[in-house]
Amino acid sequence: MRFAEQEENRRLIERLHRSVADGRVSHAYIFEGPETVDKLAFAKAFVKGVLCPDGRGENCGKCEICGKIDHDNHEDILYISKGDRATVRDSAIIEMQEHLKVKPLGGKSVAVIQDCDLMTAKARNRLLKTLEEPAGDTLIILLSENMEILEPTIKSRCVKFRINPSASRPIGKKESNRRAKAEEIADMCLRREPYYKIREVLGSKKLTDEEVSVMLDEIEEVYRKYITDNHSESLPKYEFDRLYDGIYMIEEARKELAFHVSVNYAIKNLILKLGG
Repeated sequence: MRFAEQEENRRLIERLHRSVADGRVSHAYIFEGPETVDKLAFAKAFVKGVLCPDGRGENCGKCEICGKIDHDNHEDILYISKGDRATVRDSAIIEMQEHLKVKPLGGKSVAVIQDCDLMTAKARNRLLKTLEEPAGDTLIILLSENMEILEPTIKSRCVKFRINPSASRPIGKKESNRRAKAEEIADMCLRREPYYKIREVLGSKKLTDEEVSVMLDEIEEVYRKYITDNHSESLPKYEFDRLYDGIYMIEEARKELAFHVSVNYAIKNLILKLGG
């Protein structure tokens, strides 16, 4: 993937281009985006832009470095994820620290942490120590669906960016229906319509944890859209305070669900708060 293919994130990409061209690449970034966004591909495109000798923010996509990154075999880059486990464990961050101690063959030692929202408390504490004392030739990228879950001390030491979903990505009928339902629910909450009407849109089918997580992503996207595209003539206007409060409430609902609160209770509680 090349950044030129990401028109819907043009402003973000321009900022990243400038940071590379001006030699102001930070030691740590958080790229946040919903489950539907390929955050790893975006991170790879950025890393290629940093390491590619032919580019100044954009990558050529043809040189040996770009090829190695495409095939996940670049010596200076370590990818971390939870894999088949439920969390990213402390041992993975220890591996990252050892990797970053090695002098890079190229310009930087890079670590990309996927599923960073699912790090254990011990792993987060160890990561924080690395972020507090970064080496000059280090680049750490955290990929997150909900950066609000991360500790403020971690977020404060990273440059934070929100990645928008690709407008050109084909959307299946199931996903299209799901997105339409989430938009309808979000708008009904913002219009303060009664709960029983919103309940009719939700339907009687019991949602799985995964379906609830995706629905919360979609509702949050609507709120963020109203914030970022507030000048659009086609979108209704809502108070920014309500929109930001709504995003906070959605994140609180995620935390409730993480502690195994009843799905029905968490969703009802959220909808009542959003419409309050």
